[in-house]
Amino acid sequence: MTLELLLNIYLKAGLSALKTLYCCGDDCTKEDPLSQESFRKLALPLLDSKQHHSKLVCYITKELMDTENPPQVFPNGYAYSTKALEEMAKKNNGKITCPRTALICSYSEVVKAYIS
Repeated sequence: MTLELLLNIYLKAGLSALKTLYCCGDDCTKEDPLSQESFRKLALPLLDSKQHHSKLVCYITKELMDTENPPQVFPNGYAYSTKALEEMAKKNNGKITCPRTALICSYSEVVKAYIS
């Protein structure tokens, strides 16, 4: 057993992965956990993450999602690559299934995700 609470250890592990040079400034987005003062205090002694740019990888194809293969978002919020969903739609007469929740919908119901 450790002297520190396991919850604190897990929070610090997650926050250290999120903590970059850009996240602790005044222009930090509200969606970022480090925009909250309590999380900032917990992350203060932690090292910054070396990851400056995120990469999205499709859960289905394991391929990078980028401008050539943009993410498409299901009505339930899960995102997969355009390539994967187009292939699935071709095989199933325009119907696609979310592999995580088994939600079935038409390919026309997914929307393109824009990353900024």
